[in-house]
Amino acid sequence: MSQPSQVIVLCEDTQTECFIRMFLRRRLGWCNSRNIRFEVLPKGAGSGEQWVRKGFLKELKAYRSRKALAQTCLIIAIDADTLTVPQRLRQFEEACAAGNIPFRGDGERVAFIIPKRNIETWFAYLRGETAINEEASYRRYSSESDCRDDVVKLEEMCARQQLAPVPPPSLEYACQEFNRIYQ
Repeated sequence: MSQPSQVIVLCEDTQTECFIRMFLRRRLGWCNSRNIRFEVLPKGAGSGEQWVRKGFLKELKAYRSRKALAQTCLIIAIDADTLTVPQRLRQFEEACAAGNIPFRGDGERVAFIIPKRNIETWFAYLRGETAINEEASYRRYSSESDCRDDVVKLEEMCARQQLAPVPPPSLEYACQEFNRIYQ
């Protein structure tokens, strides 16, 4: 697949932004930051989850408008929180139905990255913690860039096309979703 001329990432926090930015650079070789547009909840602006769901239709329309002109990808990153990944995904399907626009089509390069409970669950797994529970809360990094080793480990697993034993189901789903944008 050719490298897209633009990647739009809608996410709810700077930790997720940092993780996705590092992953795209490492796994996909998308080093040109000018080609990646991050839409992240402004600090102090309220609920990140609501902000992402509210901005989804606007970004989906922008993606569809732009993809007719150039290779474009859209990544929606939102925590599942206390919902399941399918329940969170259903919210986006319902938003599309309410807005009278089609949900993502089979050939569309639109990926939903939905960590269950939040991205720190994935970090705990990638650090090698055993018995990961997607209902539990795990510690945050003091700096967003501290997730660098986690990104490296995930990229290595992706290169082998095999996550280590017993990965969190939401991470398995995310790997499938990332495949949508670089097939």
